[in-house]
Amino acid sequence: MHPDHQETLKKNRVVLAKQLLLSELLEHLLEKDIITLEMRELIQAKVGSFSQNVELLNLLPKRGPQAFNAFCEALRETKQGHLEDLLLSTLSGLQHVLPPLSCDYDVSLPFPVCESCPPHKQLRLSTVDTVEHSLDNGDGPPCLQVKPCTPEFYQTHYQLAYRLQSRPRGLALVLSNVHFTGEKDLEFRSGGDVDHSTLVTLFKLLGYNVHILHDQTAQEMQEKLQNFAQLPEHRVTDSCIVALLSHGVEGGIYGVDGKLLQLQEIFRLFDNVNCPSLQNKPKMFFIQACRGGAIGSLGHLLLFTAATASLAL
Repeated sequence: MHPDHQETLKKNRVVLAKQLLLSELLEHLLEKDIITLEMRELIQAKVGSFSQNVELLNLLPKRGPQAFNAFCEALRETKQGHLEDLLLSTLSGLQHVLPPLSCDYDVSLPFPVCESCPPHKQLRLSTVDTVEHSLDNGDGPPCLQVKPCTPEFYQTHYQLAYRLQSRPRGLALVLSNVHFTGEKDLEFRSGGDVDHSTLVTLFKLLGYNVHILHDQTAQEMQEKLQNFAQLPEHRVTDSCIVALLSHGVEGGIYGVDGKLLQLQEIFRLFDNVNCPSLQNKPKMFFIQACRGGAIGSLGHLLLFTAATASLAL
């Protein structure tokens, strides 16, 4: 379990021990594979609801990285949403990833240069022969900088902007498929790891909590994206980012097994019906995928926002 999740449970331990209603909750946790039958029996063997709740709270931090989110879902499903809200509020207070940006805020991080790119070509993008080579081995500047907008820009544009005041700004998922199998004979994506690292660094600098995935099949991509869309933390953050780096075709992206996942199916997972926690919040989709044999790079990144009729915002 993530340290922030452990700390959230600890800070609310007494309230949870007093107010949890376990009878149905345990069945949900059992169904989600968070506890075992033996654990349920151990909890129920305790005398009194307080002692039973304490036993569950002792077990949860040891039940893996998904235990906290599953616990929150179980609270919501058993009409104990007030306790879920309490946990998410505490968690939001713990996740101050970045201090508020000031006018002189300037952060730079080293750019991870791909080892396969010779030193004399790493930063040279001015000629035609080096551009193609560099696009295939990671794209972007030699360092990343995050600077706030000027006061003048803010004053003239803030009324057009979405609210982005939560800490973290939101959750981001960055998925990179590099090694491919299957019948499609898709090539190894040289430089994919570099672009992946660049986006992860950038989103962290912008104040997002970043979830990272590597080399997923089409089915795994759909399942992981669905799980990400259902994370309870979306309820207390102001935006969401999904970045997918792989091979693809018009309207679809390949899993490492050579099977396609349609982009519309991805967008559907985040619409108001399937992801109400992100309703009326900006949802940004970055798709980096070679289409029709073209070179894929961050210099040719496609950006889709959720401000479309299909997502019913």
